[in-house]
Amino acid sequence: MFRLFDSSYQQMNPIYEEGDNVLWLGDFTAALDRTLLESKSIKTVLTIATGLDIAYREPGINHKVYHILDSETANIGRLFQDTNTQIIEGLKRGSVLVHCAAGVSRSASVVIAYLMKKKGLAFQEAFNFVKKKRSVIQPNYGFIQQLRNYEKEIRIGKKEPLSLKISENPQDAKGWQMTKTQDKKLSGLNIVGQQAVQQRQSGLLSQPKITSSNSTRANSTLNSKKQFEPRKTYQGPQIVTYAKNNKLVIKNDFAMPEIKYKNQK
Repeated sequence: MFRLFDSSYQQMNPIYEEGDNVLWLGDFTAALDRTLLESKSIKTVLTIATGLDIAYREPGINHKVYHILDSETANIGRLFQDTNTQIIEGLKRGSVLVHCAAGVSRSASVVIAYLMKKKGLAFQEAFNFVKKKRSVIQPNYGFIQQLRNYEKEIRIGKKEPLSLKISENPQDAKGWQMTKTQDKKLSGLNIVGQQAVQQRQSGLLSQPKITSSNSTRANSTLNSKKQFEPRKTYQGPQIVTYAKNNKLVIKNDFAMPEIKYKNQK
């Protein structure tokens, strides 16, 4: 049918190259042309259609049929996982042909799904890529919706939870590192928290200085701790006595008290 309206129409078109092997997208006539398959080193054929009498009695062709109608209500999404696997494994052995009746809707949807998964493309990007290679492709509306849903599934599968990366190296002064996305949350921390994170990232182990005028409670706590810190300077032996007013008196000069002896009779 397309040959009547498009002079550039071909049985099949190369879509994607994997090393020396090629992924082809075409119609059922390409699948029937054994000479064409051999000339393109095609060793895997995927038939995405039902009612097509295609079989390979000679060895050398790995053939798999997926029975599905070109209908908007047909569930083509259930095929994507297996067809992706078949294409990946097929390209390791040689070139691959994916076809349906005309190479427009069903087989095009399978090839688009493969590129979305393999190359990480969005649906529209993959569609435009295949469209440039084979201009007649046009998946039906139901298939397009399923491909858009498949795009969401791929994105969800690629998401990774944010977490702190703990260093297992005991000589690592940092101890831990923050992911790039978590660096954005640094602005939401208070001043003490910001300085603590920044000093951790720079390898500093000293305590953060409190510069905020609003942190009076923290200042008072630190000041009270300093009052009870013992002095580390050595002043020599000391004799401590108590005066009548019960005040603590410290004599720095070390001297033995004078001893008076009574006369013994």
